[in-house]
Amino acid sequence: MKEKMLAFAFSKGEIFAGRFISNRRNLSVHDLSISMNKSESTTSHIVKGLEAKGIVETRRTGMKKIVNISDRNHAFTFSEIFKTEQYIPWENILSNSNIAVLMRNETGESSFEDGVSSISKWRAVRNLSMYGMYTNSMEGHSARNRNLSTFLREYSDYVSMKHLTEKLPEDAAIIWRSGYNCLFKIRDRSVNESKELPDGAIITALTASPNYGIQYITRDSYFYYKPGLDKLSLEDVILHTLLIDPESQTLNTYAILLMLKNKNEINLKLFLENSRKYDLKERAKNLISYIKSEGKKRKWPLPDPKDLREQADLYGVRIR
Repeated sequence: MKEKMLAFAFSKGEIFAGRFISNRRNLSVHDLSISMNKSESTTSHIVKGLEAKGIVETRRTGMKKIVNISDRNHAFTFSEIFKTEQYIPWENILSNSNIAVLMRNETGESSFEDGVSSISKWRAVRNLSMYGMYTNSMEGHSARNRNLSTFLREYSDYVSMKHLTEKLPEDAAIIWRSGYNCLFKIRDRSVNESKELPDGAIITALTASPNYGIQYITRDSYFYYKPGLDKLSLEDVILHTLLIDPESQTLNTYAILLMLKNKNEINLKLFLENSRKYDLKERAKNLISYIKSEGKKRKWPLPDPKDLREQADLYGVRIR
């Protein structure tokens, strides 16, 4: 069964058009259609697809529609790929679900390849490896071509931000993001007034901490968004508290209080595993070491044990 076309994926026609547009300025849609040997209506549809992906920009000059590479970073590197590697069959490499696999391998973010079959993933890596532009290593897959690697990262960032801008409320402030996943906050918003929130947005961090016995008064409401998400683990709620500001001693203190208050429910192994996806592995290890040593192994910004005890007393948290 044929896979559904991903919104950010390029068709072969779009890649083909990209070659021509990259090498000529102020190209009209009419002239582009002649170069591609396609009808003007088909070419216009292809140009609209590239425009939606932020690759090209268009303007009207009289009766003509003029096309140029846009001034976005990923558009520039997109055009550089064709200029520097003219003989690579990019139409077969970057089209359809291949781009999702390449973006996932380059950034490590799996959300880009949601809905992509295992055979498509294998085919994408095989195709690029055939042309000596992709290699397997102990660290995983990586693009050997500098322009390709840069494009994949810049386009991934563009796709991610475009998706979140369309999904999240206008007043949402993104604190952290990776692929389609993000931690965001909304100022002066009741948790019960969440009609505008997309499916997959769930309260977390300080907003969710009262559910675990630690009350925190704040004007901000914190949410974690991931397409298809229906619940969060306690381990993630604690990590999201750190993610707001890893250098904050106050937030580190509340993360510790959450761990101590729920010591019988928390899974420390899962806590460490999940910390990797937020780039908080060292922070997580320091928290565990601090708790196990009763504050003797303390690294900034972890609190002074005396200050922690004072806070713990307020929340009925017992410290040995």
